[in-house]
Amino acid sequence: MTDTSVLSSLSQALSGLASNARGYLAEVLPKDGDPVTGIVWKPNAVVVSEQTLSDAPEYEVRVGDRAVVAELAGRDPGTNVAVLRLKSEIPNPLPPFAVPSVGALALSLGWSSDGASARLAMVHFAGAAWQSLAGGTIDHRIVLDRNLGPGDDGNAVIGADGALFGMSTLGARRKSLVIPAATVERAATMLLEKGSVERGWLGVALHPVAIPETLRPDASQRVGLMVMEVAAEGPAAKAGVLAGDILLSAGGTPATRPRHIARQLGANSVGKQLALIIARAGSIVTSEATIEARKSA
Repeated sequence: MTDTSVLSSLSQALSGLASNARGYLAEVLPKDGDPVTGIVWKPNAVVVSEQTLSDAPEYEVRVGDRAVVAELAGRDPGTNVAVLRLKSEIPNPLPPFAVPSVGALALSLGWSSDGASARLAMVHFAGAAWQSLAGGTIDHRIVLDRNLGPGDDGNAVIGADGALFGMSTLGARRKSLVIPAATVERAATMLLEKGSVERGWLGVALHPVAIPETLRPDASQRVGLMVMEVAAEGPAAKAGVLAGDILLSAGGTPATRPRHIARQLGANSVGKQLALIIARAGSIVTSEATIEARKSA
């Protein structure tokens, strides 16, 4: 006869974790738009997946049998974090943060008018910091081993001990990612204080191209970044960069991929000088750009 005690204990433990999370899981209802899951991150603030949140003048946030009106404090596509400021505080028994290891169990928890939802996954990959396509720095790359549905974007993701790994999101190629709790905390704090997350901006569109042999900074660098477009009055334009230039290095870093440049344009880069080495019409040109805050779309 099969011993089911282990499976029964696991089942009860997972149900207990889901039940304990109800105190900080919220249903967010825009006036016009689909309801989404929110996480009561602070007593006066709820965090939501930015890419799922509809624009609205105000929102209703429901936690258990409580309903509170909220307004948008700010949204950051770079980290996929949006924050709603509550007009009345809600206690938030948020668990401690943790960074998972590969192979750890991960429970994705959401909330809607139909009640709680849960998906069990495993951490497929846990790596170093990375740069999102929208320019945000994510503290750790955490990938889950199973696909999450569109309705799971913005769920709280917790570990077997109840610690909070972060917020689930659908990434490029529909990968199931977790925005680490530390990243969410940093973005939420800035959005509550300033309404936006300021990042550096160079004002160019770049594309990898082969560098002519005579213009290579060294034998190992065969690729540079061609300047496809220069924003008028942007930092690069003010530094004399022209469309058609080939960027060889920026800030001493070989310019072989656009993300190598993006990594130098974080929140602390605004106002700093960025040394540029450029290939132009068969010659090497040096310049220096003053990084500005990224312009709002």
